[in-house]
Amino acid sequence: MKSTNRKVIKDLRRLCFCDRGAILVNFGLAVIPLVGMVGLGVDTGRGYIVKARLSQALDAAALAAAPYADDNVKLQATFRNYFDANFPSDFMGADITLAVPVIENNGTIVTVTASATVDTTLMQVLGKDTMSVSAVAEVTRLITPLDVVISIDTTGSMGSSDGSGSRLTSAKAAANVLVDKLFGAETESENLQVALVPWSAAVNVAYRGVDYDSDLNQEISGLWYTNNSPVPFRTEPDDDWLGCAYARYTDNGDNDDADHLLYDADVGGITWDSWDPMPRRVVNPGNGNLYTVRCPDWGISPLTGTKATTTAAIGELDDPEGTTTIAQGLVWAWRTLMPGDPFDEASTKSNLRRAIVIMTDGMNTSSYRDAYRGNLNTSEMDDRLEAVAAQVKATGVDVYVVEYHVETNLMKSVASAMTAPYYFHADNAADLEAAFDKIGTELSELRVSK
Repeated sequence: MKSTNRKVIKDLRRLCFCDRGAILVNFGLAVIPLVGMVGLGVDTGRGYIVKARLSQALDAAALAAAPYADDNVKLQATFRNYFDANFPSDFMGADITLAVPVIENNGTIVTVTASATVDTTLMQVLGKDTMSVSAVAEVTRLITPLDVVISIDTTGSMGSSDGSGSRLTSAKAAANVLVDKLFGAETESENLQVALVPWSAAVNVAYRGVDYDSDLNQEISGLWYTNNSPVPFRTEPDDDWLGCAYARYTDNGDNDDADHLLYDADVGGITWDSWDPMPRRVVNPGNGNLYTVRCPDWGISPLTGTKATTTAAIGELDDPEGTTTIAQGLVWAWRTLMPGDPFDEASTKSNLRRAIVIMTDGMNTSSYRDAYRGNLNTSEMDDRLEAVAAQVKATGVDVYVVEYHVETNLMKSVASAMTAPYYFHADNAADLEAAFDKIGTELSELRVSK
C-alpha cells in the first residue's frame, strides 16, 4: 500500500512540473480576447462607414426638404424620399430610426437626426451583438439679401382657358406660390423685396393704385413729371393719359436707340433722359380711325419687403388684353429692380442678389398700339428682346423664364441658362406652379450649418 501511495504522489509531482501542451491551454485562454480585439477594430470600422453614410444621407435630405419648412407634410415626404435614395435599406444591414424633422427660428432652421443599429461580427465573442451610431444635420436659410421682380404677361391670350380657369388665373396662383416660398413664414422681411410688373403691348409705368391727376403735372428742368409715376417725360401727358410710355426707339436705321438701356444715355448723338407718354388713342394707319392704346390697367408694384403688398398686386390682375411686347416687360422689370431713377426702391446691401422672373404665354406680335408704335416687325422685336436680355444679364441679374403653352429658343436665350432652374416650359396649371415653386426653391439658397 505504501509503495502504491508513493507512486501516486510521484506521478502527481511529475504532472505538476510538466510543461508539455501548456501552449495549447494558454492559446485557448488568449484567443477569446484576441478575437475580441480584432472584432473591435473590424466592427468599429463598419460603424464609421455606416455613420458617414448616415451623415451624408441626412445632409442631402435636409437640404432638399428645408425649403418646405412652411409645409410640414411636404417637408417630411421630401426628407424621407431623399434619405431613402441616399441610404439604401439594405446598406450593411443597418436598422435605421429617423426622427421627425424639427423646424425652428420662424421656419429658417430645420434640424434632422437619425440613428442606426448594426449587427456586430467578431465582437459577438465578447457578448456585444449590436452597436449603434447616430448623426444630426442642421440646415439654415442663408440670410442673403434678395430683390426679385415678377414680370407677368397680361396679354389677351392670357384670358384663354387652360382647363382650370384662365391662363392668367393660373399665372396668379403660380406667382403666389413663388411669393410664399420666398417669404416663408415671414410677413415682413428686412432681407427680401419683391416687385410686380404687368405688361402686354406696353408697360404702365405709374405706381400701382395711384390715380393720375393731370392738374398735378409738373415741368422740372424741361421734363414733365406726373403725380403717380417717377418716370420723366419729354412732353406733358394728356389729361386722359392711361399710364404707358413709348420705348426709347427711333426706328431711323441708325444705332441711336436706348430702349435696351437702363439709365439715361447719349447714343448716336441723341440724349435719352426721358420717355414719350403714350396717348390714350392713336391712329390706325389702315383706316385713319382712332383706337385706344394697349396699356395695362395695372401700374408697377415697386420693390417691397411687405408680403401682403405683393400678393394684393397679384390678386388685382384681371381681364387681360393687348398684344405681346416682351422686351418692354423685361426692361421695365430691370428698371424696377436696379437702384437709381426712375424707380429707386432697390436694396443697396453689398451682398445683394437680384433676379427677374418673367412669364409669358406667347411670342412677340407687332401692333400700331404697342410701345414701338408698330414700327417693328416680329423679327425686329425679337432682336430688341435679345438686346435687353444681354444688358440685364451683364449687370449680374439672374433671369428666370417660364413659358406657358409655348416653347421657343428665343426665350431660352433670354434666360440665364437654357435649362432648369432658369428656364421652364409649362403645359398646364400644375406645371406652371411647379416651375414657380422650383424657382422659389433655387432663390431661397440653403447651406448645411452643422
